[in-house]
Amino acid sequence: MTPKVIRKAEGSAREMARAEDVALALMGVGPLPSELIAPDATWQRSDAAPAAGRAAIVRTFEKLIAPDTITVEQVVAQGTAASVSGRLTRGKQSRIFCHVIRHTTAQATEIAQIVSFEHRGEK
Repeated sequence: MTPKVIRKAEGSAREMARAEDVALALMGVGPLPSELIAPDATWQRSDAAPAAGRAAIVRTFEKLIAPDTITVEQVVAQGTAASVSGRLTRGKQSRIFCHVIRHTTAQATEIAQIVSFEHRGEK
């Protein structure tokens, strides 16, 4: 089932929209083209072992299960870094999330590092 997604960056600057697209992909919604990931990139997650290298990140991405709902509350993109945060639900459990995405250059053509967390949040 496709989750209900409320986007924050629709109609915003290209960099913010791209960061939001990547963050949604990291939660199992939409594609994450492998060419966007640097060969030596890393993905650190709060609920799993880190993935190091493009191939490991792609394998991890392919196993993702999307949450039931995603509400993006904030998108910030500046220079080589971006962050996307908000709330999601899995079943009846509400959680907060944040993805910090660091690119190899300010043009944001390749992802060098991703740090993601998700935990139970209070409304």
